[in-house]
Amino acid sequence: MALASIWRFGTVLLLLSGTLSLGCERLQLQQVLNTETLSKLNEMGGSFPRHCIKHRHSLKTKPLNLVKLSKGLETQDRIQTLHQTLRHISKIYSMNLGSVTWDRDTVENLRLLLDRQLSELEECVRKQGSEHKMRRNAAIHNYFRKLEKFLNQEKFSDCAWEIIRTETRARLQQMFFIMLQISRRN
Repeated sequence: MALASIWRFGTVLLLLSGTLSLGCERLQLQQVLNTETLSKLNEMGGSFPRHCIKHRHSLKTKPLNLVKLSKGLETQDRIQTLHQTLRHISKIYSMNLGSVTWDRDTVENLRLLLDRQLSELEECVRKQGSEHKMRRNAAIHNYFRKLEKFLNQEKFSDCAWEIIRTETRARLQQMFFIMLQISRRN
């Protein structure tokens, strides 16, 4: 536990030093919040339950590759990609969580972290000005629509939520990588 705290503190220092030159100063906090959200997501359920492995094939969508999707985009467009992704993740975790086996307080903490990340990114998007309108990325929208459909088809089962948690973890890790790319560009 102490090693994890030291790692998080070191990561925070590294991120803060690398993002101070960004046009959106809130992105540095975003990286810290992303790390905390990933940690909370891992704390919620641990490793993927064995009894849910057979359900994994029920999800009929290709994984979303945010890094590939954001390749070659300007910083503002990358930030909008992050914003849109977070908005969808936050929406999913506002759905029917009745069958999850996760600790309710931990789930609530995850939701609060997601909301905080979203509000920080909204500040970044707003700072870009009205001349840079929000564009909806169809690939992101369709991917999350399929995740929502999957949850509904699986009747919000505990295994469906575990699959969503795995998908969420992958997207948050990709978002972290994109944030690091943005900080290196600037």
